[in-house]
Amino acid sequence: MTFPNQILTMLGHMRGDFLMRLGIALTIFGMLCALMALLPLFNSNFHARSFLWPLSMTSGLGLALILFGLRRSSGSRKRLK
Repeated sequence: MTFPNQILTMLGHMRGDFLMRLGIALTIFGMLCALMALLPLFNSNFHARSFLWPLSMTSGLGLALILFGLRRSSGSRKRLK
C-alpha cells in the first residue's frame, strides 16, 4: 500500500529525472551544432549556416537543466528521510 506522501516523492523524482534527461539531450544537441559550426575551420569546402552558433549555445542551457534536475531530485530525497 502506498501512502500519499510516497506518491508525491515519486513524482518529485520523476520531475527531476525528466529535467536531467532533457538537459542531456540539449547538451548533446548543442555539442553537435558546435561541431558543425566549427567544421569549416577544417574543411574549406563546407559552408556552415550562421544559425548554428546560437544553436550551439543550447549546450549551456542543457548543463543548467541537468544541475537543476539534480537539485530537484536531491531535495525530494531529503524529504523522504
